[in-house]
Amino acid sequence: MQTKNIISVAAVVASFAGAALAGTPVKIVAPTPVPAPVATSSPLSGDIYAGYASNYTCRGIVASHALAEGDSVIPAGVNLNYKLCDANSIVASASYTTLTSGHHLMGDRDTSFHNETNFNLGWQNKDGLLKNLSTTLGWNLIHGGLLGSFAKYDHAHSVTQEFYLNLNYDLTQNWFAGVTTSYAFQGMTGWWFQPYVGYKAALCPVTDIVVTAGMSATSSYFGAAFEQANGAQAWWVKAELPVKLGVKNLSLVPFVSFNWAGCGALKVNKGLDKGDKPYKNFGVVAGASLVYSF
Repeated sequence: MQTKNIISVAAVVASFAGAALAGTPVKIVAPTPVPAPVATSSPLSGDIYAGYASNYTCRGIVASHALAEGDSVIPAGVNLNYKLCDANSIVASASYTTLTSGHHLMGDRDTSFHNETNFNLGWQNKDGLLKNLSTTLGWNLIHGGLLGSFAKYDHAHSVTQEFYLNLNYDLTQNWFAGVTTSYAFQGMTGWWFQPYVGYKAALCPVTDIVVTAGMSATSSYFGAAFEQANGAQAWWVKAELPVKLGVKNLSLVPFVSFNWAGCGALKVNKGLDKGDKPYKNFGVVAGASLVYSF
């Protein structure tokens, strides 16, 4: 009898244990998912370009055929932007403009009009001082070209160096305005001011339009030894039509600009015959560049 009771109790305990185990959920441990790699963009961006222009221009001033014994130029260069953070970047550029001309200043065989080389290094800040405002502070080194010829006239070399400040403000999604102020401290010394206003928009998925109007002026730049006077040097309106080509990141940028000489530049032309004027009173400059962006 005692043995029977013990067996009955064991059976009851076993049934309770089975019921408890039957109601216990089975915990499945899933493997820890491997996070997908986060796509990171390179901090370095920029573009490489090469092209053709019907005339040599310098800060809106259009050189005449007499100035450099020729007209057209072949510009090429690279623009770089190294992003330090969302707001700040280091910017740099280098360009070389080849004059398809006789390379003599006003036909003087003893005075060369060199091809133009330009190096630029600066710091750029976006939205730091004001929302939609881009500020660039930098340094320019220029050899040859018109500015180099000014330096050689007053010194024994064709090099000009300057510090510059560019302020560019996006007024709306399409409209922008700005000014570049430069102070030359080697070769020639003095100030250049280049204010501008522009409009940009997409005409279609592969074509944009950019129209810019601007002018250039000097202060304390031309001394008494120069026939060219300080003040307004040039006025211009320029239209560009960037077109994306079938190759990735490759664009063709045709352009045309209408340039008027300012009162400072016109002073040089006064009293000279048309064939001897160094600058065009009015010039239409057209050309195109092939641009690869990265």
